[in-house]
Amino acid sequence: MIKLFYPLLALALFTQCQQEEETYETTEFTKQTGDLKFGQEALLSQFGQITLYGEEVPRRLIVSLKNIEDSRCPTDVNCVTAGNATVALRASNSQGINENITLCIGDCGTDGARETHTVEAEVGEVNYKFTLRGVKPYPGEAHEGEVQKAQLVVEKL
Repeated sequence: MIKLFYPLLALALFTQCQQEEETYETTEFTKQTGDLKFGQEALLSQFGQITLYGEEVPRRLIVSLKNIEDSRCPTDVNCVTAGNATVALRASNSQGINENITLCIGDCGTDGARETHTVEAEVGEVNYKFTLRGVKPYPGEAHEGEVQKAQLVVEKL
């Protein structure tokens, strides 16, 4: 009986150790395709994804929001520092070339407080400009429990 118990225990442990795959929700922007043209503003929630096209770019660009970290001072609290909101993105093209991009608004430590942040990045030999225009809603009791979304604009350079 014990000889049968150990293999079953080992099998149970191995099946519990499998890593969960990241899942991404596709955010719908237009009623027909869910695609967005370069230069249009998008609101992305965590794990949201948009597909961008146009402006003679040979491949579509897929932008996924991996993480939002918001430490900005809530509207109903007095804080010593203003805090910041950081957004981590992954941009990839149809050939599977990926680029990680981090954007920060608020008191990010280098340039003082800023309301928007723009980063230029190359994905598959095409240059893009990623601009974070805001993270909504702003922290505070009035918005407790609301899903945070990043206001993002991606342009081809």
